[in-house]
Amino acid sequence: MNIYLRTDSSLSIGSGHVIRCLNLAKVLRKSGAQCVFISKNHRGSIIDKIIQEGFSTKIITIDNTPDAYIRDEKFWLNGSQSDDALQFISLIEEQDQHPDIIIVDHYSLDKEWEEIVKKRFSSARLVVIDDLCNRPHFCDLLIDQTYQRRPEEYASLNENNGLVLAGTKFALLNPLFAGLRNQSIACKEKVDYPKTLMLTMGGVDAHNITGKVLEYLAQAAFKNIDKITVILGSAFPHRYEIYALAAKSNYNVEVLTNVTNMAELMLEHDFAIGALGGTTWERCTMALPAVNIAIADNQLTIAKNLSNTGAIVLYADNFNKDEFVNAVQHLFERYHEQRILVTDICDGLGLFRDIQEIIPVPAKDGINVTLRLATQEDINFVYQLQCEPHTRKFARNPDIPSFGNHVVWMTRKLNDDKSQFYIIEHGSSCGVLRLDPIRHASAKYEISIFLTASVQGKGVASAAIKRTLILHNGDTILATVLPENYASHQLFERLGFIKISPDEYISEKK
Repeated sequence: MNIYLRTDSSLSIGSGHVIRCLNLAKVLRKSGAQCVFISKNHRGSIIDKIIQEGFSTKIITIDNTPDAYIRDEKFWLNGSQSDDALQFISLIEEQDQHPDIIIVDHYSLDKEWEEIVKKRFSSARLVVIDDLCNRPHFCDLLIDQTYQRRPEEYASLNENNGLVLAGTKFALLNPLFAGLRNQSIACKEKVDYPKTLMLTMGGVDAHNITGKVLEYLAQAAFKNIDKITVILGSAFPHRYEIYALAAKSNYNVEVLTNVTNMAELMLEHDFAIGALGGTTWERCTMALPAVNIAIADNQLTIAKNLSNTGAIVLYADNFNKDEFVNAVQHLFERYHEQRILVTDICDGLGLFRDIQEIIPVPAKDGINVTLRLATQEDINFVYQLQCEPHTRKFARNPDIPSFGNHVVWMTRKLNDDKSQFYIIEHGSSCGVLRLDPIRHASAKYEISIFLTASVQGKGVASAAIKRTLILHNGDTILATVLPENYASHQLFERLGFIKISPDEYISEKK
C-alpha cells in the first residue's frame, strides 16, 4: 500500500503538522504501508526530522522563503494551490507508484488543491487533517482533533460528503503516550503539591513566549518549584536567550532541545506550562495539569473550549505578570481538580481509531469493520455473547459460565497488559476478538473470535481478522479450530493462514 503525505513546517507554520503526520506515518508503516512525505523547504522547516525517522522525502523547492513570521495561515504555502498540486502530482508520478492513500495536513490548502489531486488520482483515498473548520474540502475522510469539535460543523464545507472524525478521541498522538498513561495517572494522584515543571511552547515559538515565561517565573520566585525543564524545538530561533535566562535563574533549570522522549518527561513532571498545539493532547493523555497558552490564531478555538471547561488558559498576545502568577497559583491550589479535568479530555488512542478509517476493511454490505479496546462497561455485552448457543457450540468449554465467574475472568483479561481484548464493531458492537499471548514455536498470539447471531454470514468475522492482521502486522497469530467447525476452517484457509496441524493455523509472516 502506497501512501503519500503532503505537509509543511516553517517559522510561521511551526512543526506540529509534520509531527502529527510522522506519528500517523509510523503507525501506518508498522501496518505494512510504504509512506512518502512531500514537503516544501520553508525557512525553519524540520524536513531533516522526517528523513531521520526513515521516511522517503521529496522536496517542493522554493527559492524565496520569508524571514518574518506570517500570521495569516492562508499565506503559509508561499505559492499558489494549483501550482503546489501540480508539483505534488509530478513528484508522485516520478515514483512510478500509484497512490492508494493521499494525506494532506496544511492550513493553506483546501478544495482547490484537493480537487486537482483527486481528479488525477481518482482511485486514491484522500484524507484531510484540519483544525480550523473554515474552508471547503473535497475529500473522502477528514480528521479534526480539536477539543469539542463536532462532525456537523463541517456540513457546509464537506463538498465530497466525506466521513468526518472530530474531537480529541481522534488526536494523532504517538502511541507511547497511551502506553504510559496509566502509570502517569498513578504518579500524579500521589502528588501533594507540584514541584517539577515542564515548559514547552511548541517546536518554533517564534515570539519567544518561553523567555517571557522564564522571566515571570524568576520574578514570582515560587518556593515549591524544585526543577524546571525547558523543551525547545530544533527550529527555535531564540535558544541563546533561553540558555542565558536558565544560567542566571534562581531555579534549577534544564534546557533540552529536540527531545525524543516527551512521554517519559511528562511522566516525570508534576505540571506544565505549554502552548495549545498538539502537545496539549499529549499532556491530557498523561494527566499533566497545565497553564495553557494560546500562541497563534489557529489555537483560539481550542483555547475557548478548554477555558469554558475549566482548564487554565492564557493568551500570548496580552498576558502580563500578574495574570501569569495568578494562573500558576490557581493550578497549585486546584491541582487535583485540574488533573482530573485534563485526564478526561484525551485518552491517547486516536491513531488506533484513525487508521481503521483511513484503511477501511468492509464486510459484505460495505460497512467498515473496526476494533476497539474492551472496557469494564462491556462486561454485560460480552456475557450475553458468551451465553448465545452458537458461541458455546464451538467453545473449548461448552458450559455457560456463571456471571460472577465471567466478571472475574474478564476483569483479569482487561488488566493483562500482554493480552489484546477487542470489541468488534460493524455499525454497532457485534462481537469479540481476543489475542492472548502463548508459548508457541511459531506464533506470538492465539486468536479467539465470536459474534452475535445477527451478523453471522455477513463477512464480519473475515473483516475483523483482516483488520487484526493490519493492526498486528509482523505478529504471527495462531488459530485453533475444533474439527467439526467447518466454517472456521474455511475462513482461516481463505484468509491465507497456513495449516500446521489438523486443528491449527498460523498467519503468514510479512
